[in-house]
Amino acid sequence: MLSRQTNMMRYDQQGDLHITIPRGILKKFEESILFQALRDLQKNAAKAKQHTWEGDSVSRIIGIACSGVSDGAVNHDVCLYGDRR
Repeated sequence: MLSRQTNMMRYDQQGDLHITIPRGILKKFEESILFQALRDLQKNAAKAKQHTWEGDSVSRIIGIACSGVSDGAVNHDVCLYGDRR
């Protein structure tokens, strides 16, 4: 059974997922129901990728300090530990 499921789903060279639905199974469902389920799945996946800071305790401290350093990410170690050259 697992090998049959593996054959029904594959990724192409671009990383896109291709799903094969056997005609016998497809005949049991209306096309609109199947496409709606796929759209819902796509929406849920998009929502899962979006992060919201609402209710996150870290959100209360973000931006409260001002160091004047505009390139802290680029020079992270220098900003923290000083110039060690």
